[in-house]
Amino acid sequence: MGLWEAFLNWLRSLFFKQEMELSLIGLQNAGKTSLVNVVATGGYSEDMIPTVGFNMRKVTKGNVTIKLWDLGGQPRFRSMWERYCRAVSAIVYGTYSFPVTTL
Repeated sequence: MGLWEAFLNWLRSLFFKQEMELSLIGLQNAGKTSLVNVVATGGYSEDMIPTVGFNMRKVTKGNVTIKLWDLGGQPRFRSMWERYCRAVSAIVYGTYSFPVTTL
């Protein structure tokens, strides 16, 4: 990489940096934590334990930094969803999808 390209990359990093905050809410067992893990690590695991309360994960990809709030879906935690959905860039709502069976 030449000096000119290095300078342009540095200049781009100053002006094109973006930060966002997402809240993932939804029913328990909807795949919210799995989605966070796929975004953060690129990997998927079927052996997941339910989120108790919330998890926060900060992921940086290129010039974009995303703060992901993974909120527990059990009924006792749903009252706190509102607190974590204020002033976020987006809210992702996950619902449980039942497996399709044929008769």
